[in-house]
This record gives sequence, structure tokens and C-alpha cells, in this order.
Amino acid sequence: MDLHYLRLIGLGVAAGTDLEPLESTSSAVAAAKTVAPVGASQPSVSTTVPESQLGSCRVLEPEHVARIPAADVQLLRFLLVFLQAEGLGTAPLFINGGYVRDLLLGKEPDDLDLSLCLRGFPEETTVSGLLERIPAFAEANAELGIVEVKIATVLSDESKEKHLDTFKAHFRNDAGQRIEVDIMPTIGEEAYDEGSRVPVRDQRGTPRQDALRRDLTIGALLLRVQLSCAGADVLSWTLLDFFGGEEDLHRKVLRAPCPQDKMVGDIKALLHVTCAREEEQVRVASYSSPLQEHMLQVLWWAKILVDDPLRICRALRFATKLKGFALHDTFWEAVPFAIHALQFKVAGARKYTEYLKIGTYGFSACVNFSHMAFTRTLGSGGERLATALFGGQDAKNRAKTLSPIIGFDVDAFSTMSSALQEVKEAAELFGGLLAAAVSAARFSNNRGAAAEFAEACDGMCVSNAMREAGTWPMLASERLRLENKPAYTNLECGAAAACGMDDAGFSLHLQIWSSLQAPGWSLHRQQLALRMLGLQDAAQAERVKGCMEVLQRPRPPVKGSVLATKGVLEVPPSLRRQVLMIMEVSLRILELDVAIESANDLCQVFDRCPGLRDALSSSVWYEADGKTLRFEFQPPKRGKDNKKQ
Repeated sequence: MDLHYLRLIGLGVAAGTDLEPLESTSSAVAAAKTVAPVGASQPSVSTTVPESQLGSCRVLEPEHVARIPAADVQLLRFLLVFLQAEGLGTAPLFINGGYVRDLLLGKEPDDLDLSLCLRGFPEETTVSGLLERIPAFAEANAELGIVEVKIATVLSDESKEKHLDTFKAHFRNDAGQRIEVDIMPTIGEEAYDEGSRVPVRDQRGTPRQDALRRDLTIGALLLRVQLSCAGADVLSWTLLDFFGGEEDLHRKVLRAPCPQDKMVGDIKALLHVTCAREEEQVRVASYSSPLQEHMLQVLWWAKILVDDPLRICRALRFATKLKGFALHDTFWEAVPFAIHALQFKVAGARKYTEYLKIGTYGFSACVNFSHMAFTRTLGSGGERLATALFGGQDAKNRAKTLSPIIGFDVDAFSTMSSALQEVKEAAELFGGLLAAAVSAARFSNNRGAAAEFAEACDGMCVSNAMREAGTWPMLASERLRLENKPAYTNLECGAAAACGMDDAGFSLHLQIWSSLQAPGWSLHRQQLALRMLGLQDAAQAERVKGCMEVLQRPRPPVKGSVLATKGVLEVPPSLRRQVLMIMEVSLRILELDVAIESANDLCQVFDRCPGLRDALSSSVWYEADGKTLRFEFQPPKRGKDNKKQ
């Protein structure tokens, strides 16, 4: 039944929900249709809750209700009727998180997350226990339209670690639509043990307590769903806003929920206990502001960031995701309290999960995030935020992070990052941008950009896709630098002569083919590598671009089997990769587009270019006996003596 109906009949709701018993009136409305209780008993009505704890409470406007998908409405009705059947008809059911935020922003919501307030009900009544009975209820009440319930997990590993009573399930309705939903209890006070980031949680919390633990006020909005007094087929929707989330939505401000009934001294005491380092404890004791409200906001935000430093990453992610929104100034004052723990104590894999989500927000959002990470400084020491963001504890709990950053070339980053504008895949985009940002940064030590990128990737336990997105262009640009010219054999020299080129020019074409033009290289990776090279050696980058125009000429690939054509071209297995690359490059330089798939094709090419036949003659790699490889082509020995070297 909706809030207006409760006001009319003068009743409260379930115990401890922070909703006041409401004023009575002589009017009455018929009760909503119910199902006979078969489970837990009904709790008693709570005592009066002060208005200061109530916050804003109002009926959701029809235009917002109209955007709720019909399949979600059907599922919510099913769950409410199920709760009635379990004797939990007065247990408040809330939609929470991004679903409510998006609804109020005028977007069609998705990702349905629910919380159930079991405060005042027997301890044996649990969310996970209810799950066990939902499939049978759906089967027995087919008229409610839920035809299938699949339990994805009763308790995930993460939930078990957090001792959390929750479940995830997949529902299918009679129209064939599938809805995934997470349901958990309203969480009360959270306590953290020293040395652990896993909180001990009160799972009989009030809605206000549950809202307070959320990262941001705009995610702390709760939408209570009830069966309307008009009947079980109609739902009512009541919006609860305890911490000013609606106002922050209108102002486009990202701010942590802050309890105004707390005293600054009390929060300082809590923060002092949770800060493990003496430096942070001194910062707590010395922090002051002439504005009491401002000081309260900073210290409370600092407390929740210290409790779980990953909240820094999540806040930054929402600032990236929500266009036009900005973090409240108090965030940047609160971050230094938790930045050391974020850098060295948080599992890097948790950070990577957040960054992959950022990768799905598109090029511009990811560029803005990277720019902010490498330019934002913290505290009087001027530490860059990126040092704490990228890296973390690896799978063996070893901290691997970026070195201290002492400079960042914004223009260089802009030049490199523009190569990735068309990339859509999250890991590829984020990995490429991180490589570009690391390449544009100056670090306090000299281990090199590629090593810094690798260290950050190791600390975050990233996927191979993200690692390769940055590593390949960085290594390619390094290999193409003029001072890294490789030593070549008579094989390359002969092919250069056959193509009418000097050794240096032909060698550069081979370098480019092996570094940039080989199969599997995407255009954006090529462009990123070229721009990295251009910032190090502009003249060499121009030479590489000229060669690439030749190497990008389309032609069918040479079939590997022709390298074993008896009497025409018999290449030792150890040299086949090298010879195949020489042929691919030479044929493009000579502008020969004929396919080479058979002995006949090969003979035709050699007839047209006898110099290439000579360059690939067996006498080039064999001694006079026709069996022994010349010294320069012999593979390195793998014996004990070689290992000692």
C-alpha cells in the first residue's frame, strides 16, 4: 500500500524502517489483496522515528513510473505477492542504486537491484532462505506470469567473504523476457577489523542506514515498491531520499552521504582508529575548516574512503560516466587520507574491474579519465593520482605500482591518444590509453615507459587483451628507433640488391613489417606506435611512414608450403619465418601482385625477377657441401656452456 494510504489510515510500517507512524484520520481505504501467510510472523510496529532521520519521502511522479519496464513491474509484483505468502507483507522492498538514479534522470533504467528490510523479523528469516522457496512458489502461481526461476548463486564467494545474506537469480516471464536481479537485506552499521577490508555488517539495518553506506547520494536514493490499496495488480512507488540525492542530481554534484547528526569529534575519533599510518593519524588530528558542515563532509567521506579505498576509483568512475557531473570539492580533501592504502593495500584486480567499466563509456570519457589521473595532484607533496590508481596488490599480495610521476606532457598524450578514437572494445581502449599516458609521463626513476606499464598491468592482474593493447605499440616504437637497427645477414643483403635498394632502406622495411605490418596488427595500434615513435624521433617516424605506404600495398599472402618446393626453393625450417618475411616485403617493393601458392607460381615470379631467385638460393645459407648451415644462420646453442654465458 502506498504512503498516502498509510497517512489516511494512521498506520506505520515494518519496525525500524525510519518511516514515522503517520497521523490518523477518519478516512479509511480497503486493504490490498493479500495471500495467506505461511512463513514468518508479522513484526510489531516501531516507535516514532524523529523527522530529522526521515529525509525526503514522496510518491514517484507518473512520468517516472511510466519508464519502468513492464517486465520489471511484473517481477516486482510477483516478489511482493511472494513476500505476502511468506508472512512478510510488511517487510519493505526497495529498488536501489543506479536504477533509481537513471529513472530520475529520465533514462530507461536497467540492472535491477533490490533490498529487503527484515528489521524486526526473526533472525531465521533470511534473504537466502527465501530464495529456496521462490521456484516452487512460481510454479504454483503461474497466473503471476513468472514461468522460470534460475538461481545464479545463493551466496557468491565475495558475499561469503563479507558474511552477506544475498542472492542473484534469473527470472523468465510468460513473454519470454529474462530479468536478472540481485536481492540483499538492508545493511546497518559496518565495522572493519584492523588489517581487513572486509566489513562485519549488521544485516537488520534500517533503510536510512542502508542508504548511508552507499558511495554517493545519487546512488543512495531508495524507491519503495508496494502492492497498492487499489489491488494486487497495481503497484505504488515511494521515493525515499535521506541525504539530498535528488538535489545533487539537479545540481549535477557527486557527493557522499553524510550523517548530519554526527559530531566532528566523533568522526575524527573513528577516522583516527581506522587510519593505520602515523602520517594519516596526524592529518586527522590537524584537519580543520571554518565551516562545520564542510568539515563534517570531508571527515565522513575520508572515513568511508579509508574503510574501502576502492571507493575512490568508483567515485571517479561515476564522474567519468555521468556527463556534466562533477565531484564535490570535499572529495579531493578526503582522498589524501586513503591514497596510500589505495596504492599499496587494495587488490589491483578490483581496480581493473572498475577501469573495464570506464572502458565501455567511450573514447572521450576514457581520455578525460586518463588526463585527470595523470594531471591531478594531491596534498602538499604534489603526488599524482595516477600513481595510486594504476597498479595494486597482485595475485600474490605483492604491491606493484607506477613509480612517482614528476611530469606529464599533455600535448604528447593528446597526440598519441587520438590514434584510438575508433576503438570500441573496453580493454583495448583502456590499455592503449594507459600506454599513451605512461609514455607521456616522466617518472622519478629510469626504468622506462614499457617497464612502468608492465608493472601497473602486473599489479592490476589485467587481461592479455589490455596488456597487449599497450605493450605491442610501445615495443614496436622502441624497435623502430634508429639506434635499434638490427644486424642482418647475407640473406637480407641479397634481397636488398634484388629490389634495387641499399641495405639500410631494405632493413627498415623489414623492421617495419615485423613490428607493425605483420598479420594481427590493427590500424589503431600501428598509428599509436607511429605517434609514440614520432615523439621520440620525428625524422625516423617520417621515414617509417614512407615505407609503410609501400608495405600496405595489397597482395595475396605467400603460401608457406612453397618454401619447401623441391629443386626451386628449399628453405631450412629454422629460416622459413625469415625467408617468408623477406618475400612478403620484396614482392611489395617490386610491385608483384601475383599469388604464390604453388611451384608454378614461384617459378613465374623467379623468371620475372631472377635477382630474387639468386637472393633465395640454397648457396646463400648452405656451405659448399649443400648440407651444413653457414655460421651466421646457425641457431644458438642451448648447452650448458651457452647458459653460463
